[in-house]
Amino acid sequence: MVKNLDSASSNNKNSDFQPPKIQNAPHGSDTKVSILKNPGRLLSAQQFTEPGGGSAKSKKNKSILKWIFFILLAAILFLGALAINRTAILSEKIFAGKKTTFFGKVWETLRGATGKVTLLGENQGKINILLLGIGGPGHEGPYLTDTIILAQILPKTSEVSFVSIPRDMLAELPNNLGERKINTVFAEGIARTKDFNTAGRWAAMATERLSGQTIPYFAVIDFAGFKMAVDEIGGLDITVENSFADAQFPNEKLGYLPPVVFEKGKEHMDGTRALQFARSRHGNNNEGSDFTRGLRQQKVIKAFKDKLLEINLLTNLGRINTLLGIFANNFHTNLSPGEIFRLYNLAKEQNIQTFLSLNLGLETGLVCPTTHETAGYILIPCAGKTYNDIQSFFKNSFVLGKLSQEKATIWLGDSTQNPSRLKQAESLLKEAGLTVWRLDYSKDDFPQTIAFQANPKPATLEFIKNILNAKVLTLPPPGVNADPSKVDIVVILGKNN
Repeated sequence: MVKNLDSASSNNKNSDFQPPKIQNAPHGSDTKVSILKNPGRLLSAQQFTEPGGGSAKSKKNKSILKWIFFILLAAILFLGALAINRTAILSEKIFAGKKTTFFGKVWETLRGATGKVTLLGENQGKINILLLGIGGPGHEGPYLTDTIILAQILPKTSEVSFVSIPRDMLAELPNNLGERKINTVFAEGIARTKDFNTAGRWAAMATERLSGQTIPYFAVIDFAGFKMAVDEIGGLDITVENSFADAQFPNEKLGYLPPVVFEKGKEHMDGTRALQFARSRHGNNNEGSDFTRGLRQQKVIKAFKDKLLEINLLTNLGRINTLLGIFANNFHTNLSPGEIFRLYNLAKEQNIQTFLSLNLGLETGLVCPTTHETAGYILIPCAGKTYNDIQSFFKNSFVLGKLSQEKATIWLGDSTQNPSRLKQAESLLKEAGLTVWRLDYSKDDFPQTIAFQANPKPATLEFIKNILNAKVLTLPPPGVNADPSKVDIVVILGKNN
């Protein structure tokens, strides 16, 4: 098991953890957005008064000016009321959660815009949001969650980790309703309650049980809303890591499109193209796994965030209004408008640029496939693993995400010639996603494990220091040719392991 290294998390689980029963605990706030422009300063009647009290003509002009003033004021109020009413109607559809008065919603929005709102988890150093993607009406299984990502935000260090959760992970429905694949939990909530807030909370609670993290927020968007939103902000610039083609990408008629092809390199994508990039699951060139698909989805989310900051969205009321119209039937969240303002300002003020990507897939060695009497093909903890191991994966997501970015190659030797010790250390490093090659070493019998860095891999070196209690050397171990083109870090186990 990988040791817990992420000090930002406050979750402590014992090794005998058994997932608790789910209880329905609605959360959220339902708030409407209202933004009125300053109509400008109107000239008062006093500014038109002539010296000496004025003539009858000037008094007549005053009367005309008063009428003009009242007509303009009435027009401004009428148009403002229409804007507020439209925004209120749209926000009722978008913002799921508890009800409040209209003026309460406006006040909360203004507080968010001026930095007076604090997000749940912000004072504890971590904000968790469950991101869900669904097909939406008109698609087969419209409310099955095609995308499930837990976003964890560390405001103080300006870091975000995205952990993609496989759709086939086994989950338990609330209220003793049985076990299902985790991608069906949101759909079950919609079918049974007809309420987006309840369905979102069901999905969040199922993810809480899996991850061991507290998840106060959720946001769900369907395919149509995603495509229109991307087009509205002018498309996304995304770097394709590997060229691939998908000959089984579904169309809108339960068939397939002609092969969808992506070439390696930077591409400007419209909404349709970005959705294909995120959803493709049958690509060649090693792009057909849930792991690579999850990484592509996370890449799209980051590109969307970058574009919102680039266009300075909050200064463009027309675009906000258009996006509200798009999101009204395609996007639902228990984040309030004020909390969304706070998130936007955090991303902008903290200049968050570190996005770490992980996938809870078969490659982690934590989850394995099996069959279930009602759910069919599912994923559960592998033999010898527990939910506590999976929760450590989420808790250590920032450390593991950095290791994944560095992609270090490790040479591992043992100066004590203890095969079981070597195997245990190798297992710890491989579980963290590192590439490990065994090194035959018998030169010295070191009292302490040592590590030498041939190429700069700071996060990986720090991880090895902590997990193996290693001492860092400035020169390679005696007799080892640490060729930087072949190895990044050399580790020789000592008696302390």
